[in-house]
Amino acid sequence: MSILQLRLKNCIQTILELEPSICTTGTLGSHFANELHVLKGYLEQIDSMTLMEEDVQHLEAVTATFLAELKFIDISQPKRVLQ
Repeated sequence: MSILQLRLKNCIQTILELEPSICTTGTLGSHFANELHVLKGYLEQIDSMTLMEEDVQHLEAVTATFLAELKFIDISQPKRVLQ
């Protein structure tokens, strides 16, 4: 596995580690469930991908932006609905 593949794998794994918190966050979880499933598929294909430095840098930046945006949403606590 190349360094670029390892870096991409790290980005995807970082996002997937948040899956339990994201999926228990009401509508946020339902919006991201399919995308997280797609990311799992990409994770399995990384070994056969040919990557370019610029692409991996872009994906790292996108991952960092996504993580920064999640800080504004409290994904650590499931949303409670009064009944």
